[in-house]
Amino acid sequence: MSKKHILIVVNSLSQGGAERVVSILLERYCHDNSYNVELVLLEDEIEYVLPKGVKVTVLSQLNNSDSSIKKTLSIPLLSYKLAQYTKKQNPDLLVSFLYRADFVNILASFISKKPVIVSERVNASSTYNNNSLNAKINKFLIKKLYPKASLIINVSEGTKQDLVENFSIEADKQVVIYNPYDIAKIRKLSQEESEISVEKQKTIVVVSRFRPIKNIEMILRAFATLKEDAQLLIVGDGSEEKNLLSLCDELSISNRVLFVGAQENPYKYLAQASIYVSSSRSEGFPNAMVEAMICGCCVISTDCPSGPREILAPKSDITQKMKEGVEYAEFGTLVAVDDVGALGVALYELLFDATRRDAYIQNSLLRVNDFQLETIYNKYSATFDAVIKGVQA
Repeated sequence: MSKKHILIVVNSLSQGGAERVVSILLERYCHDNSYNVELVLLEDEIEYVLPKGVKVTVLSQLNNSDSSIKKTLSIPLLSYKLAQYTKKQNPDLLVSFLYRADFVNILASFISKKPVIVSERVNASSTYNNNSLNAKINKFLIKKLYPKASLIINVSEGTKQDLVENFSIEADKQVVIYNPYDIAKIRKLSQEESEISVEKQKTIVVVSRFRPIKNIEMILRAFATLKEDAQLLIVGDGSEEKNLLSLCDELSISNRVLFVGAQENPYKYLAQASIYVSSSRSEGFPNAMVEAMICGCCVISTDCPSGPREILAPKSDITQKMKEGVEYAEFGTLVAVDDVGALGVALYELLFDATRRDAYIQNSLLRVNDFQLETIYNKYSATFDAVIKGVQA
């Protein structure tokens, strides 16, 4: 039987959740003799280690310093380039991750006539809830182009629901596949020696890009309400770093907050803390949250769209969103978005109630098994095969 030839298309392989999923899938597909998988990048940027032998094709000289408008304007040309490359390589299927890559993939299919799958990684309505030109363009393209894809893979039920309700995309053209995690590998990396030494039971950790949508200011303000001997460890970097450092000075907590920058191995820092906090205003399916659970943290998260409620309270109504307060859910604690007081209460409770904290940690270790790499990989492969078979039938 001949191998199924698949092109995976993504903006770049810079640090990010979708990019990490792509790198994990590529690694796994390289060990499956049923597939020949290539990587196509819109931009020449690779920060994840790629498995040996993976063919990489870059369609442009764009990079992270280019404006979003410039990148958006490049979509037609990149679509044409991808269509020409597709005709030359003649793959069975193209699968894209992230919006620009999704738009390029679908537009290219108008010329190449190849089946395409797009992957919805974030909640579009809450991500693009402003009146900027870029937001308007992206929402317009999602509504017009996504229905043209062969299939949409959502990273959570919340993102699927958003596409149905706010973009009028049919539910039967969508599936949900959660992110994959190589649990054994993450736990091994978490055991690597760290250059810092903290008291685990009194340490709270954050792993995030420093962007407004991540709302890290909320964590700093809530942490400042803790007058106890606790420490906050922040892993990441981004455009908001100066503002966050200034806020630490303003709140007089600089001596208790440690910024360690972006890290190739964030897991060894997660393993040094007992509590992980996410304060996002919007997510798709938060990778770092599950990774923190794998590393033995209990989780506090804002009840934002989409993902946290599905991870921490899977039996609840995912359409439910808290207006205020704290919810002690099955696998972690949820607080309302921007409710600094509620987050302060949750932090205090879990720092000083060891019984509740340890119960959450044990429950988390069970929950993460639902996201095992092999389980998720099999779902991806079955989905790819079904689309290929449907086209060939």
